Amino acid sequence: MARKQNLDFVDQAVKSANLKESNTTSTNKEKKIKTIQILVDWEDKIKNYYGGTVASYITMAIQEKMKRDGIL
Repeated sequence: MARKQNLDFVDQAVKSANLKESNTTSTNKEKKIKTIQILVDWEDKIKNYYGGTVASYITMAIQEKMKRDGIL
């Protein structure tokens, strides 16, 4: 249940995140730095739950969401 709640927090963060779009194509594997704002308590929850970096958790969450949406 805690994992479901955390994933709900991530879904909400992704929906409300201020992400800048890039002009890269899906075959381009270059990385681009993005700046997003998340609530401090979300960051604490991610650190306590995941154990890795917040950036890697967010990247993983976005990838999972893209798979569910059928764009990856």
